Parts: sequence; C-alpha cells; structure tokens
Amino acid sequence: MNIVCIGAHPDDAEYFAGGIMTLFARNGHNVLAVSLSNGDIGHHAMGGGMLAQRRMEESRAAAQIGGYESLTLDNHDGELFPDLNLRKSVVRIIRNHEANIVFTHRPNDYHPDHRYTSQVVQDAAFMVTVPQFCPDTKALQNNPL
Repeated sequence: MNIVCIGAHPDDAEYFAGGIMTLFARNGHNVLAVSLSNGDIGHHAMGGGMLAQRRMEESRAAAQIGGYESLTLDNHDGELFPDLNLRKSVVRIIRNHEANIVFTHRPNDYHPDHRYTSQVVQDAAFMVTVPQFCPDTKALQNNPL
C-alpha cells in the first residue's frame, strides 16, 4: 500500500501517526509524511529559517529511523489557509504517491493550521480522481481511505 500522512507542521505527522507510519513502513508499505508548513515559528525562543531547517532535519531523521519518506513544504507556520494553491499541492502529493490511505488532523483541532490542513485534505480528497483538475499529474482511479 501507499500511505500519506499529512500534518500542518514538521513533527505533527510524526507525533500523531509516527508509530503507525513506522509499522506500515517496516511491513513493506510505502509511507510518506508531509508537513504543509516549514514550522518556522513553532518554538518559544527560536524562529525563522534556522528553526525551519532544524525542524525539517528532525522530520527527516524521524523518517529515516521509521523507514519512511519525509516531505516539508515551504509555507510559513501560522499562515496556512485552505486555498486553491494549497489544495492543488495536496492533490499532486496524493496523486504522485498514488495513495491508498491518507491520514491527517481532525477537523475540530485547537490550532488553525491543523484545522485548515484537515480541510484542505478533505477538499483534495475528491479532486484526486478528477482528471481535469491538476491535469499535469495523473488522476487516481479511486479515492484513498
């Protein structure tokens, strides 16, 4: 199977699904952890590019330990919004990975980036099967779980 776990920030996918991603990866499945933002403000003292780099490296290290892949998009932390551009990015990620299963945040989360990530994944869920939406990537035949 191909599994995509989409979080708002570096460490979200690892925190809420690290165990299951590792379990699936170690059983031979293709797993991708995605961070829709770079996490550049999510620390009490550090911020900016140095923090974004640190958090991306931490996500990559977790992925290496767990045996799965990691992808971090360069959107600013705290500024995610479920607009058309982000939806297209998510559709392309799901299609390129040929996902059978997609995990993400719950829709009523306390953090707006988490809520908007949930919404954009839900909005992309149907569109992954529509060939004329993002025609630069091959549409999936079936919606992932």
